[in-house]
Amino acid sequence: MFWRFVLAAVKYRRRRLLLAFAGLAVAATLATTLFSIYWDIERKMRREFRGYGANLVIAPAANSPTVPLKAVEEAERLGAVAAPFIYAIGRIGDERVVVAGVDFRRAGPLTSFWQVDGAHTAGPGQCLAGSAVAAHFHVTLGQSLPLASGACVVRGIVSTGGAEDNRVMVPFERAAADAGFQNSASMVEVRADGNLVNDVQTALAHAFPGADVRVLHAIAETEASVVLKVRSAVFVLALVIFGITTLCVTGNFSALVLERSREIGILKAIGAPETRIAALFLSESMVLALVSTVAGYALGLAVAYEIGRTIFSDTAQARAVGVHFAVFAPVMGVTLLVAALATLFAASRIWRIEPAMILRGE
Repeated sequence: MFWRFVLAAVKYRRRRLLLAFAGLAVAATLATTLFSIYWDIERKMRREFRGYGANLVIAPAANSPTVPLKAVEEAERLGAVAAPFIYAIGRIGDERVVVAGVDFRRAGPLTSFWQVDGAHTAGPGQCLAGSAVAAHFHVTLGQSLPLASGACVVRGIVSTGGAEDNRVMVPFERAAADAGFQNSASMVEVRADGNLVNDVQTALAHAFPGADVRVLHAIAETEASVVLKVRSAVFVLALVIFGITTLCVTGNFSALVLERSREIGILKAIGAPETRIAALFLSESMVLALVSTVAGYALGLAVAYEIGRTIFSDTAQARAVGVHFAVFAPVMGVTLLVAALATLFAASRIWRIEPAMILRGE
């Protein structure tokens, strides 16, 4: 009988309950969108920050001109991305030029910010030329750059606005052979997740006491600060929106209680306790909340996906931020909580309704 009464109320109060459904569906949509973004934003922000290059550098100490290549393997063992580099002075005719030996396979994630016209890597007998070098020596893609150590074909022209523009980048093995390096490098660049930077630095410093392991604070601190601020902003925004939604749904349920004052008065007159009547209204709102959760969850995922696709790139390797299917349970919990709070606030009027006045038509 109880549930028949609930379903009948839903059926015959369609207009008012449709407004309540819309409010709860909006709450579920916003909850899905914000929860998905909140839980996924850190992963995506950290991936985006990888495009800014290394946040750790392993450089030679004062008493050593090189860094052992084992530092690369150790950094990778710690879960970081690492690549060795060799820097030497070469010659093109009578002019000197900086030649950088690059392990292109390992350096790919650390050099994604490079703007390259042509190929991003170079093989034996090939090289990449910085934009300033290419302009100065009047070389273009496919032409030969006459390095004193052996000519190389320019596979790409790099432009970063930094030191790379003034370098010629050749495969690491060639630079090591030309400079006489064995199992060593001029520098090792490392990229660790923002929350692991200090741990990775400590571990590398302990493993290689003869090297200078430095944190590039401008990148590391910016990453941590931005991620924290974005997540905090999303969290505060969620609280504000849920508060506003709760007030809107409360107003709707309050109007619903007023509309059904006669019905409530009759129920009280025949002996129904206030708590039972309040439970009746609460059950109606819970039914609405469950239906609203399903509708809002589907719509929220679509909205979150569009937001993530707009803000961040979406590739096969990294799905767009926001599509987080595991948020259904917390979304349902939030929607039920909003419905419960709104109903309980509105149901407080039940205790103030006098059956005698209702039966007299007052």
